[in-house]
Amino acid sequence: MAEYLRRRELYVAERKDRLTRAVVTATTAAAVAATVVGVSGAVVGLPTVVAVQTVLGVALVVLALAATRFLRSPSEIESWREDAEAERRTARALDRLVRAGYTVLHDRALADSAGNVDHLVIGPSGAWVVETDAHRGPLRQNRAGLWAGKVPLRAMLGLVTWMGEEVTNHLVAELPDGWQLQAQPVVAFSRAELPHGLALLDGVVLLPAAGVADYILAAGVVLKPLDVAMLVDVGERAFPPYPVDEPAPTWPAMSRLRGMLGR
Repeated sequence: MAEYLRRRELYVAERKDRLTRAVVTATTAAAVAATVVGVSGAVVGLPTVVAVQTVLGVALVVLALAATRFLRSPSEIESWREDAEAERRTARALDRLVRAGYTVLHDRALADSAGNVDHLVIGPSGAWVVETDAHRGPLRQNRAGLWAGKVPLRAMLGLVTWMGEEVTNHLVAELPDGWQLQAQPVVAFSRAELPHGLALLDGVVLLPAAGVADYILAAGVVLKPLDVAMLVDVGERAFPPYPVDEPAPTWPAMSRLRGMLGR
C-alpha cells in the first residue's frame, strides 16, 4: 500500500509540473480546430448562428478530450491501486491476530533495499512475512512454474523467498546469541483460486488472504511471551514504517531484486 501511495504522489507531482504545458497545448488545439471549422463553415455558407454554435461545440469537445486524457490515471497506477486495496483487505484480516497476542507491522521498509514488506506478523508461533497477491484466475503449476491464470508468478515467489531470508537475517542479527528463528514467507492471494485452499511451494506458504490468520493461529506456540516481546521490539527497530513522502532509495541490494524479477 505504501508503494502505491508513493507512486501516486510522484504521478500527481509530475502531472502538476505538466499542467501549464497541457493547458497551452489544449487551448491551441481547440483554437486550431475551431478556426478550421469556422473557415469551412464560411466556405459552405453556413448561417452565422449555426457556424458559431459549431465552432464553440468543436472547441468544447477538444478541451473535454484533452482534460479527460490529462486527468486519466495511467494503467500502471490503477494496477497499483488494486494491489493496495488487496493489501488493505489482508491487513484487516491479520489485525484480528492482535487479540491472540500477535503484533502485525504493516508496510515496513526492508533495510538496504527499496522494497517493502507488506505485513510482518510476530507472535507465539514465530515470525511471518506476508505478501499480498492480487492476480485473478485459478492457480496452477507446470514445468515453467506457478501461474495465476495466464500470469507467471515465478519472479514474485523468488522475491517473497528473498524477503523472508532478509527478514530472518536482520532479526537474528539483532537478537541475543543462541536464538533460532526462521521467518516464514507467505503469499496471501486475494483473488486467485487455490485448488485445495493451501499449498507449500519452494518453502513459501500459499493461502487465500482470508485464511492466513487462521493458519498462523493453528501453527502452534513456539515462543514465550517474553520472547515475543523481545522479537517485536527488534522488528519495530529493524523494519521502520516504509516512507511514502521521500524519493525511493537505491541500494546495491536492488540488483538482486532486479535479477530475480528478470527470471
